Amino acid sequence: MNISHDTLLLFAAICLIISLGLAWVASFILYAKTAWLKRLVKANHQLIRAHIDFLLMSLLLVVTYYLCQERGIVLPKWCIITACIGAIYNPLGFIVLAFKPKMANPETRFEKARVLLGFLPATIGFAYPMIQVIGTF
Repeated sequence: MNISHDTLLLFAAICLIISLGLAWVASFILYAKTAWLKRLVKANHQLIRAHIDFLLMSLLLVVTYYLCQERGIVLPKWCIITACIGAIYNPLGFIVLAFKPKMANPETRFEKARVLLGFLPATIGFAYPMIQVIGTF
């Protein structure tokens, strides 16, 4: 796979497709009262949170792509990869919580660190380009 700014758009499309799929699953649970899905998904509201987070990640990827294009910024490959990983990884926590709601309250220092470190790829992957954008003014 060739890593370029276009990779941001590819992952934006992937995030949007996942978001749409999650919306359908949540709708089948909430409105169609699909019994087997209700048994499988313990916390439907977490699926809805994942749906919204994937939408937001899709939007952030698109905005990052177009701002960099507009301002003539060439992102390093590490930044593109980090943003894409963060865009997928960040909302996955909500999907895990949909199936295992008890994981919402990390107890050990390791569990708390794992949760907090999970925010780093998205934070770094989106903050670096925005700092570059600010620097163009």
